[in-house]
Amino acid sequence: MVKITLYICAYNYACYLEKAIESVLKQTMNDWELIIINDGSTDHTGEILSQYRGNPKIRIIEQENKGLNISNNIALRLANGSYIMRLDADDYLDENILIVLSNILDTHSDVGLVYPDYYEVDEDGKIIHQVRRKKIGDEAELLDLPAHGACTLFRKEVLLQLGGYSEVFSCQDGYELWLRFIQKFEPYNVNIPLFYYRQHPKSLTKKQKALLETRMAIKRGFVTESHDNKIPKVLGVIPVTRNSVYSQNEPFIELSGKPLIWYTLNSISSSKLLNKVILSSEDDEVLDYAKKFPNIEVIKRDPKLARSTVKMVDLLIDILNHIEGSSGYKPEAVCTLYINTPLRQGYHIDKAIDTMTIFNVESVISVEEELRHCYHHGKHGLEPINISENGMRIERQSIYKSNSAIFLSTTETIQGGNLLGKKIGHIIMLPEESVKINSKYDLWTAEKILNEWHNS
Repeated sequence: MVKITLYICAYNYACYLEKAIESVLKQTMNDWELIIINDGSTDHTGEILSQYRGNPKIRIIEQENKGLNISNNIALRLANGSYIMRLDADDYLDENILIVLSNILDTHSDVGLVYPDYYEVDEDGKIIHQVRRKKIGDEAELLDLPAHGACTLFRKEVLLQLGGYSEVFSCQDGYELWLRFIQKFEPYNVNIPLFYYRQHPKSLTKKQKALLETRMAIKRGFVTESHDNKIPKVLGVIPVTRNSVYSQNEPFIELSGKPLIWYTLNSISSSKLLNKVILSSEDDEVLDYAKKFPNIEVIKRDPKLARSTVKMVDLLIDILNHIEGSSGYKPEAVCTLYINTPLRQGYHIDKAIDTMTIFNVESVISVEEELRHCYHHGKHGLEPINISENGMRIERQSIYKSNSAIFLSTTETIQGGNLLGKKIGHIIMLPEESVKINSKYDLWTAEKILNEWHNS
């Protein structure tokens, strides 16, 4: 028996693998074993591993390519340690990571996993950023930002109780396991950078579209299995006016051969989780056009509520009162869907509803993450707001900008006079999904995406 099992799933990362292995051998704590799974590599991984075959603390497993999650479960079955950690073959550890993280699990019996801050490094190992994660409890109560898939130390018994890693999803970063974990166990993190996370063209995190799609499927499956598919009864509201100050988001302006309003009405039909959809407008032409679409109900808006100065929450309250009075329908949440975000799809709506269900938040909004340096005007001119002077990227200062595609809130929040509640979840949309049309440039961009990006 050993205290900690580390394992590396190696697939065609021979150029980085030796650095990862050596970072384990240099640990200040010695009570560990290392399992290396050569997952069918076709590069010179085997040559690198041959250097370590005589080391009594290292076991090398050769197998045909099975993928990360199957390999995770193989390592879990082979592990002799009380604690277990995955190290990706292209990353490497600080020499003190095992002694620091294991001390947390040793002294906190209620904690099931612990993870640290980290350094982002380039292909050559040069530090790009120091990344500081939010401190759980002090800075993060809503646990919708998961621990790292790798370099997180688990109690092995916790992983076994959870049934190990799901082998359904080939492209994921530990998110599915995190959702199952936080239902039963407590996480913990330390604000010390203790591993080096390599950024290079092959990095899984670069494949953002695939990751976001996988997370969406993970959330859907989790709600189906863990919540018995019990989701809130959600009313979709499409507010449309002919009085917008932006001429480019007029409902019948042409976008790639179709009126702008068509894109929202069409995408609504692919949402599987909306309970009812209502379009509200003061304009008869808009109402008549919407009637052509299945499952879209229309309400003619009082002209007083069509003024540009009217708050959206007041319009939503009026709609809720109207449908309750006319049909007795009482939704548990309302999803506001503006027509000037035409690239939103039905699955984005469903992802927001699943997010509300999983994390029990009052609101969910759609956002883009802004990774570029941002500034605001301070006393002495521009001051950075999402990066420190020494290059530390701080999770609590990350910038998420609303793209206005989805505003989902509980009915209680809206009836209380607020469009958004105090506890707000989010879904991330890609830049090519997030165009908000308020100008000719926005319209041109959306046209280019529809005609060229989607076909590229």
